[in-house]
Amino acid sequence: MSYGVEHLAARLKAAREAKGLSQRELSKLAGVPQSHISKIENHGVDLRVSSLSSIAHALELDLMLVPRKAIPAVQSIVRSVADTPPANGETLRELQRLRDKVDVLATQMPTGNYDALKRRMREISQIHSQLDPDVVQQVRCAVESIEPAASQEAIEGAAKAIATLRTQLARHAASQATSRAPRPAYHLEEEGDD
Repeated sequence: MSYGVEHLAARLKAAREAKGLSQRELSKLAGVPQSHISKIENHGVDLRVSSLSSIAHALELDLMLVPRKAIPAVQSIVRSVADTPPANGETLRELQRLRDKVDVLATQMPTGNYDALKRRMREISQIHSQLDPDVVQQVRCAVESIEPAASQEAIEGAAKAIATLRTQLARHAASQATSRAPRPAYHLEEEGDD
């Protein structure tokens, strides 16, 4: 295995550990067998692009070919983004449990239309950098409000509550991004006129 592949495997392992995910949890998210993830992390198998893409996507990473000249700028941007705290593994597991609960409710009460609620659950799960226990508690309350009423109105109300929460999180993230002054990745010095 080449140095580049070993470096990628080490970065994937570090990203998995930073998110607090086990190999089994990552396997479930990425659709790659846990044994294959183990072999990749322990340099026991060559990393295929399809596996790399699936695992990277599950870890909220993207693959990109970057011109060598742009690498310092990209690394600077990555460092600035890395300063934001990732969602912890327990938060992600709790959201997965809530998505599973919605699936169970959909089978127990087949008369309701759960498509919008499932879509909202996926959307809220995609905002990992903003998720904290309070947000998860609000999502839990929205999902649990369905059971007593077991009506289409309760399902729609839960979907609307989660959509509102997602919108608030997105607006909060946007306001924080605009309040910080952007830092240039590099600085061009002014040249004097000759």
